[in-house]
This record gives sequence, structure tokens and C-alpha cells, in this order.
Amino acid sequence: MSENFIPLDSDDVVLIGKSTFKVSILQELLDKEIRKKLHQNIYEYNSLEPGVSMLEFLSQISLGERKINLKEIGYNYITDCQVLKIGDSSWQNGKLKIQIFISTMHHDKTQICLEFGGDESFENDFLLDEISKII
Repeated sequence: MSENFIPLDSDDVVLIGKSTFKVSILQELLDKEIRKKLHQNIYEYNSLEPGVSMLEFLSQISLGERKINLKEIGYNYITDCQVLKIGDSSWQNGKLKIQIFISTMHHDKTQICLEFGGDESFENDFLLDEISKII
């Protein structure tokens, strides 16, 4: 399915629900929101004392007595949207794929990738899958 998605340019426009964003602004808003959430402290369940930040909490996995430190955490999210690409005259319906990569070693290094997959490409892939099943 990932081959149906193409990277969006920073000047493209995305409509999600009733909100419209220029891609570069959407990336900034996502970055700001992710940073805010990851630096919030989680409270210990048995006290009201703040514990570690979400980023610290998520950056280490315990496997028995062994602890594994993660160097990068990734999140993927896909939602319905419409996109107006620079140079096009009409909106395209499809899916927006948001990929967020966070470095646990360098807290200021967050990478946000936005890709678009038009509904037509998903419909064409479905038809090709159905034809290949018949053959």
C-alpha cells in the first residue's frame, strides 16, 4: 500500500475535516504538538509525584532483566483528507499518511513526513487485486 503514497510539497494544501493547512504549517503544528506531549511528565500510579517524561518512558523497553534503549521512536497515522497540489485546479480525495520519527538521543531532532494517496490509486489497486485473484 505504501507505493500508492507520494510525498507532499511544502506549498501543497491539505483539508482535514473542516480545517485547511499548508503542508509546511501542518508539519510545524504536528512537531509542536508531539514535542509538548512527549515532554509531559507521567505520574506514578501509587502517588501524586511526577515521574519521567513520556519520551523517557517510551525510550526504554524492559525484557526481563534486560533493558533496551531505543534510539528512535516512530509513529504512523493515516486519515481521510483532500489535497490541493500546487499547479492543480481541483481538490483530490484520498488519504494522508503522517509519519513521525523522534530521536530519543537528540530531543530536538524530529522528522515529520506527509504523504498523499489519492482514492483513485486505491481503487485501481483493488481492481488489479480482484483481477489477479480471478486469473
